Order: sequence, then structure tokens, then C-alpha cells
Amino acid sequence: MTAEIEKSQYSTPLSSLTDAVARISRARSLDDVISTVRSTARSLIGCEGIAVIRLEEELCHYVEEDAIGPLWKGHTFPASACISGWAMLNRQTVVVADVSKDERIPYELYASTFVKAVAMAPIKVDDPVGAIGAYWSHTYEPSKWEIEVLEALASAAATAVDTMLRIAELKRTSDFALNARPMEVSGRYEADIARVTDIAAVPRILDVALRMTGMGFAAVARVTEDRWIACQVLDHAGFGLKPGGELPLKSTLCDEIRDHRQPVVFNDASTDPKYCDHHTPRIYGLRGYISVPIILAHGQFFGTLCAIDPNPAKVNNPEVLGAFTLFAELIAHHLDAADSLDRTRAALDGERNLSELREQFIAVLGHDLRNPIAAIDAGTSKLLKDGWTDRSPHILGLMKASLGRMSGLVDNILDLARARMGGGITVTKSKGDVAATLNQVVEEINIANPDREMVTSLDIPHAVSFDPDRFAQMVSNLVSNAITHGAEDEPIFIDSRIHAGQLEVRVSNGGRPIPSSDIDKLFMPFRRGGATTGMEGLGLGLFIASEIAKGHGGNISVSSDDTETAFTFRMPI
Repeated sequence: MTAEIEKSQYSTPLSSLTDAVARISRARSLDDVISTVRSTARSLIGCEGIAVIRLEEELCHYVEEDAIGPLWKGHTFPASACISGWAMLNRQTVVVADVSKDERIPYELYASTFVKAVAMAPIKVDDPVGAIGAYWSHTYEPSKWEIEVLEALASAAATAVDTMLRIAELKRTSDFALNARPMEVSGRYEADIARVTDIAAVPRILDVALRMTGMGFAAVARVTEDRWIACQVLDHAGFGLKPGGELPLKSTLCDEIRDHRQPVVFNDASTDPKYCDHHTPRIYGLRGYISVPIILAHGQFFGTLCAIDPNPAKVNNPEVLGAFTLFAELIAHHLDAADSLDRTRAALDGERNLSELREQFIAVLGHDLRNPIAAIDAGTSKLLKDGWTDRSPHILGLMKASLGRMSGLVDNILDLARARMGGGITVTKSKGDVAATLNQVVEEINIANPDREMVTSLDIPHAVSFDPDRFAQMVSNLVSNAITHGAEDEPIFIDSRIHAGQLEVRVSNGGRPIPSSDIDKLFMPFRRGGATTGMEGLGLGLFIASEIAKGHGGNISVSSDDTETAFTFRMPI
């Protein structure tokens, strides 16, 4: 019955204590430590006053207090002359139930205050740097729980101080001595971290795991063949690892778990026959350990849910192991559900894009076929009405040009179909003269656009393996795009060279720059840019050019500013 009363009495402040200890441990400045102690200690311990003392050389500086009456904030006393100094010099917590009856207390200093009882716990027991004091307004013998709370706050403050010292040392020496080394995380693993972070239950799982086991550190880790990356962390022990931090894979037990996919758990590494000589406990100074695999749908291994502590822990039992296994399954379920949702969204977006593509296709094709059909219809009617006249050859020439435009539209549609449904536009390579092909393309376009100046610079000293017809089509589309969108009073430059084992063809023009928000959309089908009203064409030119580039094993990049816009094709030769 007594145990039940004590459990009920202290179950409520336990969560507050856990939160306070975590906040203090994470503090990165003495001011943060002091502020958190001041704001939490009184309510946690149930005393009438709290003081934070800092030790400098042999002097005790009372730097902060929270009390029902004034204490000694801002005052400094020799360590040998005050109770806080006694606690630090003797490296132990001291309890004085009646300050009037303890010779270690300079009673004249207490006579003008409300203090009748005091408890003092040193910060960093092995090498004290300060102390936390609790004061009562009546003679009082603090309970074991109250003393443990005071010592827990002092221990958390010591952890924060140690962490600050380590960080300062790292900054001075650039020596990455911490076990948790920050490393560059690729985009692939950033996505994994984000997936775990998005699971609202994970912080609670880690919190419950530490409460259940009494351990100081818990994490969800992404484990691959060559990486161990922390996705989510709860660190009460000051281990120093944060989300995105990495440990050398071979230094962890999780590397072994990835192979056999079974939990690893032991209460005390120093007495465990299997792990007493294992390198992982030695490297990280841990004794208590539990780690269970996180297995996704279809048997895919994601990583582990693990907890560690430098002290022994009671974790090797069915209750704890069962809870951790359940937590790992819950995390896996959330990850699978998120993946399923992402796939559903992607499929929905694909269907939406396909629907828009169909509508655009019908609208654009109908619009762009209308003009040549109308021209052929008008020419046919004119010939039927007037018969053969001197103007008939001219009318037939216009009709043939309209047919050519219709044929070009149909060819583009076929290329679109090949690119989207046939795995890309097929190219047939053979050794040939790139410069001759480029000159032919420029000459043909120049004839059709005699008022536009085109400047070429071709430096291709030897034959290259390429598809001349598709290559000519690609360059023609790029040059035509420059004519359509470039400034009419500025030349178009076509430069080609072989550089660093690659063939480069650069088409550039002056004029208004392309907005950065539009560059990523340039190579999408049916994107006609922001050019003049009434512009003809399906908006497939750049899309087809990009597909031809891919068919050659290359790509097309874009740069655009106030000076020029340039499309550059590159492919290995």
C-alpha cells in the first residue's frame, strides 16, 4: 500500500522532471542551464527556495535564486565558509534538517532569512563546477525522492557543462573526438529522416522507452550497407547525437542486426558472456543496451529502434523486449503507410497530368491544324473555281507548304508518342561529320529566316559517333527556339567544340531572360513559353530535343540572364 501511495504521489512530477532534465541536458550555455534550473526546481522539489551557485577557483558565486524571500544572489563567499562550498569540496550532497544545529552553517548569514533547512547537491561530482541548493522555511528532513530530484537536476547540469566543454574543445582543436560525428547527409537519407520526423508518435515512443527502461538515450536509426544515421533522438545522457548525426557503421551493433534481423539486448555488457568483449560497448562506454529491427513491408530492412545507457539496465526481459518490438512494428507501419500515401499521390498526380496532357493535345493540335487545313481548302476552292491560271503555281506552292507544316506536326506527335510510351526516342549512331551536319542545319534555317543573323563557331576536328538525322532535328529545334524567343535585332550564336571528352553544342540568343521558375518546365511537352500571341506549333520542340539528347546519352542544360539565354547540349564521345 505504501508503494502505491508513493507511486501516485510522484507519478505526476516525474514527467516534469524528465522534461526539465532533458532541457537542462540540451542546454548549450550556462545561462540556459541556470534559467531552466531556476524555473523548474522549486515546483519539482516542493521547497520554498532554490539557489544556483557557481564555483570559480575557491569562491562560491550565488548567481541565481527563486525563493519566497531574498537569499544571497549576487554575493560571493569562500568555499570553506559556506555549505555549498562544503558540498563541492567533499563532492557529495549535504542535507541539513536544522540550520541552527549544524556547525557547517554560518548561522549569522541565515538569521535574517526564512531558511530553516537546506539541501545542497554539487554539479559535476567528480570535478565540481557549481551546486544547486534547496531551502525550506521550517526544520525539515527532505525525502529520498526530493534528494534524488535535486541530484538529477545537478547531474543534468553536469551533462550540459561537459557537452559545452567538449564543443569548446572541438572548436579550438577541430578534432572530431565525439562519437557522434556530424557528416554530410545525402538527399536520399534526408528524405528518410523527414519520413521518421513526420511520424508524430516517435517522440512519445522514445520517451516511453526511456521511462520504461531507465536508460538515458534512445533513437530511431536508418541503417544501410554503409551508413548509420540518426533519424530521431531522445538524449538524456548527453551522448551528443542529433537527428542527421552519424556513427561509423562497423562500430555499431546495428550493422549485425541488419544481417540477422533479430533483436540484440543485454542488461550489462561487462557481465554478458557474448558482449563483454565486444567492441561496441568498449567504444561507446555503454553497459545497458537494447535494439530491435524495423522491418518494412515486403521484408525491407529500414533500421533500428535502440536504447543505450552507460549503466546497467533491466531490459533483457519479455516485457521490455515485447514493448520495443511493438514500437518498431508501429514505426514500420507508419513508414509503410506514408510510402503508400506517396505512391497514391504520385499515381493521382500522374493521372491528373495525363488528363491535362490529353486535353492540351486535343486543343493544341486542333488549333495548329486548323490554319494549314484552311489554307489547303482555300487553295483547292480557288483552283476549282478559276481553273489553271498564272497564279495556280503560287497557290499550289502555298498548299504544299501547308502540307509540309501538317506533316511536321504529325512527325512531332509521333515523336511524342515514341518518347512517352516507347522508352524514349531511338537513335541510330554512326561515325560522321558533326560540323557538316551543323552547317547544313544553319543554312536551311537561314534560308527560311533571311532577316536573322546567325554566327557559327565550329571546332570539331574529327568524326563523332552520332545519329545525323536526329542530331540535325535537335539542333534545328534549338535554333528555331532561339529565333522565336530571342531578340530580333541580335544575332544567334551556334558554337560547337569537343571538350573534356564531350561534344558540346551551344545555341545562344539575346533578349528577355527566362524566369527561373520557368526553366524547369521548358522541356515539358506542350510548353510554348511566353512568346507572342498567335505563335504556331505544339510546344514540343524542346521536349523532343531533350529526348534526342537523352537518346545520345547526353543532356541539354539552360542558362539565362539579362545578357543572353543559352541552351547547351553535351554528350560523351
